[in-house]
Amino acid sequence: MATSIEYRVNNGAASEHLRPSKEGVQVRMSAMMSEPGRVARDIDMSGSSDASTFISNYESFKTVNALSSVSNVDNVFFREIVKMGRRAVPFIYEEMKKGPTDLVYALDEIFGHPIKYNGFMPLKQSCELWISILKKIEKD
Repeated sequence: MATSIEYRVNNGAASEHLRPSKEGVQVRMSAMMSEPGRVARDIDMSGSSDASTFISNYESFKTVNALSSVSNVDNVFFREIVKMGRRAVPFIYEEMKKGPTDLVYALDEIFGHPIKYNGFMPLKQSCELWISILKKIEKD
């Protein structure tokens, strides 16, 4: 099945780029400037890419862990979240605000284990501690 995508950009000069249609799916994308003569700004898609990477890996991590009786933070999906480094922190923070999550252990690795745990700490308590730390960082 062939896919045809039509790109159309109108910035006052009515410039247009079309990819010819053969068969299959057609997608029409267009962008119009609201003020003639204004130049379109570049769109920063890096956050979108980070969100996509995080969501994909987190959903896979949850699926794998659902099949196990214990959380496996050494699986490939968790490791990919850790590899994102500080770019993953806002997404982890949002997930922790929804409720306790094993992602809190990724924060320990991302920030170089700054918290010294004295014995066992329940997941809920670990998440609450990290939320309080991240709130302070967010204010600074």
